Amino acid sequence: MLQSNPWTAGRFLQKDLVFSNTCTETDVDDIITPNVLKNSAVNRNQPYPALVAAVAKNPNMSVQKGKHVQTTAGRIMKLVVVEPETSDGTFAIIFSMSHAAADGADYYRIFNMICGTDPVEVLNPVRVVEFETREPEWIGKKDHGWVGGGGGLIKGMLAGACCGPKANWCCYKVDSAKIGLAKTEAVAKAEKLGAKGVEYVSTNDILTSHFGRACAARVIMMVVNMREKTELNITKNHAGCYETCLLLDAENYIEPSFIRLSLNAGVPYTRQMPSPKLPGYCCTSCPLGFITSWANGAVAGSRFNATNIAGVDTQDLHLPCMDMPDMFDVAIVFKPTPEEYGVIYLAKRASHESLTGADTVLGDVVDLNLFPLKK
Repeated sequence: MLQSNPWTAGRFLQKDLVFSNTCTETDVDDIITPNVLKNSAVNRNQPYPALVAAVAKNPNMSVQKGKHVQTTAGRIMKLVVVEPETSDGTFAIIFSMSHAAADGADYYRIFNMICGTDPVEVLNPVRVVEFETREPEWIGKKDHGWVGGGGGLIKGMLAGACCGPKANWCCYKVDSAKIGLAKTEAVAKAEKLGAKGVEYVSTNDILTSHFGRACAARVIMMVVNMREKTELNITKNHAGCYETCLLLDAENYIEPSFIRLSLNAGVPYTRQMPSPKLPGYCCTSCPLGFITSWANGAVAGSRFNATNIAGVDTQDLHLPCMDMPDMFDVAIVFKPTPEEYGVIYLAKRASHESLTGADTVLGDVVDLNLFPLKK
């Protein structure tokens, strides 16, 4: 993988990603910890925030945040195998990449190449700079201004950090049978509700709508991978941050078919159902939600032959490790195992009751030790 994608062995010097076209053994040893680390803090018998703190704030276990990487000329990628200090036959593979160099789509492409579940392919790290300069075209000038102009988004984040309820992490499996029924129901009533031409809704549409209702957000920011969606010919093999956010108010996330209507409309990705303007500078409250999908992340049958670890070829749990600020509700769609979907929530205004109420599409808690239910 490194030979095909030497940029993943790169470092930031100032704001430039610098790398050699030939990877050395030193590069490999810097990126992949040669020996298994022993660390008692990495285990499944503690709350998730403690696990995140043990991993995310330890430079020996993960790539640190973008500013730290840039000021220290640190590597942009790291892979570590960790065992409990008293071995019980379990271990964790921790894989991290700097978001300054790659987005979630790249992260899982690279990780799955390493694991042997995807073929090794060459990704192009040369940035299409026009993508960023033309970003107002992808979601509309007004929505782009709302995100980046210091208006509703900044006010909502500050209000959430200073005045909102304290968030807690929770994580549930997705009930595939309930998702199937919800899809059928959403398509059946789409035209009657005004979503003409919607003949399909995705699992992500269902989960986004459910999330918005559970946290009663004024605005949901839904991440959209923009590869192959613009006239710039940015393909799946372009490495970098090529994503934007579709902004959905309550009138546009209340039904999964309304979300699909906005996505079907193409560029600029914006709300299609009639609704009030997005909240501005003078709004008294702007509860926000943010949802992203990492559903390509489960690795079926990892093929690592790590030092001192033999006879292991299956994955017990895949889990995003997110060090998120407590500003608004967050939902990350992922696959805890190769066979099932899950959603991990930084639940600020959402609660166990609102997430698992009468209209829920969620199932059991993924792991009660990591995510104990709050009373």
